[in-house]
Amino acid sequence: MRTLLTISVLALFLACDEKPKSEEVSVVEEPKNILENMTYLVDTVMVDTGDEILDFSFGFSTSPTPDHHFFYFYKNLKLQKIDLNHLNLIDSFYLEKDGPNSPGHTFSFYALSDGGFFFPTLHRPSIISDQGLKIKNWNLDQDKLVEGFPVDPFSLGNRVILDSKRLNLYSLPMNFETRDHNFAVIDSLENRKKMVELTEFKWANKYLVRSDSEQIGELLNLQQFDELVLISCIVGNGTYIYNPSLDSLFYREFPHELVPLEKTGEVKNKVGSRAEFEEELKKLTQKISYWSFIWDEKSQRYFRFASRAIGFDQEGWAKDYEIFFMAYSKDLELIGETRLEGLSKTPFGYFKDGKLYSQVNVEDELGFAVFTFDF
Repeated sequence: MRTLLTISVLALFLACDEKPKSEEVSVVEEPKNILENMTYLVDTVMVDTGDEILDFSFGFSTSPTPDHHFFYFYKNLKLQKIDLNHLNLIDSFYLEKDGPNSPGHTFSFYALSDGGFFFPTLHRPSIISDQGLKIKNWNLDQDKLVEGFPVDPFSLGNRVILDSKRLNLYSLPMNFETRDHNFAVIDSLENRKKMVELTEFKWANKYLVRSDSEQIGELLNLQQFDELVLISCIVGNGTYIYNPSLDSLFYREFPHELVPLEKTGEVKNKVGSRAEFEEELKKLTQKISYWSFIWDEKSQRYFRFASRAIGFDQEGWAKDYEIFFMAYSKDLELIGETRLEGLSKTPFGYFKDGKLYSQVNVEDELGFAVFTFDF
């Protein structure tokens, strides 16, 4: 499938100050919104898996390598390796279920730049080589690590990621009763290096909907791109930025003009029935949701999607969305935003060679929707 979308045209101006010819200087005035005249194409490409089968039933996880040359599919201790340059499956192997090289009970993993894998198991995160050998593990004393903070020790495993350069662990421990989140840094010697409450996200609790059996609400994302660690929240555009070299954490909000800045309005926080839960969930999906950041190595820019539901089917499930696309400089300054027409759902993925690859399941076959942006 190929789609072409053309958005309004923005004129670019060149500004020059007249000086003597020997000192003549030209200055290019950058547009305030680099995405205002953006066009894009979408192609769907399929992966040749040969005689192998990828099991898309519940419990699988995927990860590209940091250089985006390879892509791994993981389920039930089986790793299947896909060459993203040739779009074919080239290898598969199993990790140990028990013993010293077992990753433990975990659904998620991250492929590392040296060919290994990080498994954020709750108590014992570990790094396992592409030969299946455990080369590093953390045996975390959770009670000691959260000592002095109103944080549930069990939650130390929330959203764990690895800083592979420093062998630091970053996570978002929380107090389950108050729903207050913290940012934790644990070093390679299993010591707590930092624990800071994320006070700017306290207000997100007003969009938590709970029943006796389920809840949905203030989803937080924890990511690292090269040096910077980004902590974002679905309810608004505000983001915490942690620089590990300086051990500094600060909060930034972005001056969006086209995209709503945050969720607004009210929802019922406690409901008593499934029907009531679905009604409040419908309210939530109609409010803006900010998704995680995506880094493009080629352009040296960050990108991000935001969306809100604008249409529902007869059973009350969202079927149409208003989708926004935003661009930020390497220094995380807002440089562009636009509304995307013609998409039925928000793409998620990563940039490879300046194009966005978003994983799709086509009749239980792995494919990628490849977005080519021109602006």
